[in-house]
Amino acid sequence: MKAVIFDLDGTLLDSRQTIRRCLNAAIMEFGEEPFEGEDLKQLIGRHLMEILALKGLGTEEVAERYRQIQMDTYHLDMKMYEGVVQMLDALKVNGLSLGVATMRNGRITRDILDGIEIGHYFNATVGVDEAERPKPEPDQVIEACKLLGVREKDSAMVGDTVMDIKSGKAAGCIAIGVSWGNGNAQDLEDAGADHICNSMKELEQLLLGLI
Repeated sequence: MKAVIFDLDGTLLDSRQTIRRCLNAAIMEFGEEPFEGEDLKQLIGRHLMEILALKGLGTEEVAERYRQIQMDTYHLDMKMYEGVVQMLDALKVNGLSLGVATMRNGRITRDILDGIEIGHYFNATVGVDEAERPKPEPDQVIEACKLLGVREKDSAMVGDTVMDIKSGKAAGCIAIGVSWGNGNAQDLEDAGADHICNSMKELEQLLLGLI
């Protein structure tokens, strides 16, 4: 294995509170009721427009307002999961190329990664707007592999949702699920995950063992 492509939200970043807060702030500005409690958990990882459409607000105007609120305030409650930096350090030291394939807008993704000071680890970042078909289709993962200069079969896709696993498998990558995000281990296994990891350290050791 030569490269690892990560999902972002629920895999490297604990952003559930940030997404919920910013999404609700945006839709309330447009006169709709906020998402309640756990309602949003099952939606994280889906296309933003699909989520907004559930409130009848699937327009670029609302989406851009959500993005702006998040860019202005993500530092308030978005955080990396414990052990992310140590894992990324270990992977880079051992020669792996790293990328991100996310359902976020690509420009905003890069701004956030730089803002939390981990952007320099990644040689490829592919947002939902930077591939023809988003996850669970393979296009984002394939594009990330292309940017990294590696073959899909020499890469791993790591994510916390069924969409990540299906995308990685469809691209021909090793598909690795993580259980600490927005999915659960059984669903990830049923989707075809080659491995399931329950901690960041376990993920680090698995990836290093695949080199």
